[in-house]
Amino acid sequence: MHHIYHTHGFILSSRNMGEANKMLAIYTREMGLVWAAAQGVRLHKSKLRFTLQDFSYVNVDLVRGKELWRVTSARHVSSFPFARSNASSLLMITRVSKLLERLCRGESPSESIFDDYIQALYLLDDDNISPESKEALELHLVLRIMNNLGYIGDSDILSKYLCFSFDYSKTESLLKERQSIIAHINKALNESQL
Repeated sequence: MHHIYHTHGFILSSRNMGEANKMLAIYTREMGLVWAAAQGVRLHKSKLRFTLQDFSYVNVDLVRGKELWRVTSARHVSSFPFARSNASSLLMITRVSKLLERLCRGESPSESIFDDYIQALYLLDDDNISPESKEALELHLVLRIMNNLGYIGDSDILSKYLCFSFDYSKTESLLKERQSIIAHINKALNESQL
């Protein structure tokens, strides 16, 4: 009998496998990045077809097979409809999802990264969010992700943004230091060699 793992997950990406299956990159709260197969999910009769869409937040049940994880069931939490219907918001979600997929190797959990990402997505899923707030949110989120992964060193400039959670009242100060923050992020990405 296989043990079923119940976890929250965000579907970063997927690719088709065979005639009706999908391989999903799921960033989970308890297990980190997991690659899992969803059998028959592309069939019209599949109950999971609409639940397991890219950029969806789900409660997912996983079983470890001989070679890979398998999705046994999933329940929809949110698909962030306003963010997904806005081109610039969707682009931000795509960029950060690709960054997580690139930097998070193996099943290394980071509840703080997961919680930051989901909190940012809920903030982004506001029909009235300004372009400036979106930009600041992305900068802040990427900075926090890079710091949680150990790629950001000590910096007086950055430390004030690493100590507080996402807050629109701090947007203006964060954007004033945009160039410095981007330079630190780019340096960390180059040094990661990933």
